This record gives sequence, C-alpha cells and structure tokens, in this order.
Amino acid sequence: MIKNDASYEILDLMARYENDTEAALKAETSPECLYAFSPLRENLFEWTEIQGDSRVLQIGSDYGSYTGLLARRAGETVVLDPRDENLEVNRLRHGTYGNLRFVRGDILKPEAGYKEYKPGNGTAPLEFPGEGFDLIFMAGTLEQYKKEEAEAVLKAAAGLLKPEGTLYFAAENAAGVRYWMGAERFDVSFLRAEVLELLESLEGTYGGSSLLYYPVPDYRYPAAVYSDAYLPENGEVTNISARLDGPGLTFGSEEQAMAMACRNGVFSSFANSFLGAYRRGQS
Repeated sequence: MIKNDASYEILDLMARYENDTEAALKAETSPECLYAFSPLRENLFEWTEIQGDSRVLQIGSDYGSYTGLLARRAGETVVLDPRDENLEVNRLRHGTYGNLRFVRGDILKPEAGYKEYKPGNGTAPLEFPGEGFDLIFMAGTLEQYKKEEAEAVLKAAAGLLKPEGTLYFAAENAAGVRYWMGAERFDVSFLRAEVLELLESLEGTYGGSSLLYYPVPDYRYPAAVYSDAYLPENGEVTNISARLDGPGLTFGSEEQAMAMACRNGVFSSFANSFLGAYRRGQS
C-alpha cells in the first residue's frame, strides 16, 4: 500500500526505462509504478476549470502524477515539495515545460524558507508565493503529515490563494466501503464529518464557500467524480473492487455494498475518498 514516499524506487524505474512511463507501466506490476505513472491519476482534476492565464500551485510533487495536466493548461505552474528526490522524479517527467517551476519547501515550515529546485545549478532562495495563486491542488499530500496537522496544512494552503481562488484537496475516507470489505487501512484518513469540519474551518478563517466531491473508485485511480450536488443512483457505481494499491482480504462485493449505500442515501458516507473544494472569499 502506498503510504510512504517511494521516490527512490520511482527514480530507479525512470532510469531503467529511460523516462518512458508507458514502457514501465507495461512491464512492471508494482503498486508504486501504477500509482506514479497511471494516466488515470489526471482524472481527479481533469474536469476543473484551469485557464490559460491561471497561476497554479501543486502542493506535494506526487511523482508528477498530474503535473503534466496542470502545466499543459495553466499559464504558470509551481510544484512545492520538501523532498528533492520527489521533485527530481517530477522534473524528469515534465521538466521540458517552460511554464513549470519546482520549489523545495514545506508548507508548514515557511520560516525555513523556499528554494527553487534546479539540479546541477544548486538551489537559490526565492520569493514565495509571490502574488498568490488562482488554483491550488493537493492529492496524497495530507497523508504526508499527521492527521492533527491537516487543519494547519489546509489553512496554510488557503492563505496562498488569491481572492476567489480555489483549493482542491484529496483525502481518504476512514469509513470507505473498501475497508469494510477487507482492504488495508491508510494511516491518515478522515470521516466525512471531519472533512466538512475542515472546510468549515477554512470558511471561518478566510470566508468563501466549499463543496465536497467523491472520486470513484477513489482519488488515486478515479473513473468518475460525483458531488453533493450530483450523487450516483443505485447501480451507477461499478468496477470498484480492484485492489490496485496493496494487499487485502475480500469479504464481499464492493459493488453490491455501494449499490445498497446509494439506495439507502448514504453513498457520501461510504465513498472511498473525498475531494474537498474550497473557494476563498473576496478579501
């Protein structure tokens, strides 16, 4: 199960397959390879409104799994991560984009400073975040911190938004149907009520509004994204039982369990993942 940073394993794969991620996916079966290189990873944010003049921040390099999407669409994309090795994976994959910058630093440790990551040329201090960002994306980031730090991480991120900018963050559901079917639990996960509390805390600090989305089967390999404004009907949620991220015992059918959850009107409580969307107020 992908819980810890696997940057060195991914760097080895990049070297073995000469940066050809498609070749790596065809030849390798490890969950680390699938997590880093699967094109499904971009589905999580593919539908968001990234404009050609948008200034975008990705917090957590996440092996460059969706950085290409951001760089293709936005006017400027900045990737922030405290680990050189994860930034290096991303650079090897997407470093040819002229509108993409890599920054080493920790969102919770601004006092330590931020440095632009440029292998071969060292690192240099820089002014960060500058004028702020229109959009901020976080997938797999909260799992790199302690659960009790989640509120501080999200507030620090939201503080980098421009007025009316939007923050998207993914989180694992502690009550997701997969766990009732025997999947191994992640160390950092949240109940729906806890995610709603985090969103309410952001609204209380910066104003604005929020909405909760539900990637299916989860935020790592999303095939569809639902929301509180559009929830699935009985029978719509299918093909969610594959164990793509680690071992686990199977105690029943996830599809049948989710169908019953939809019918009983509790899909939102048992979806495997959440995607929070917070839009900052005007001031």
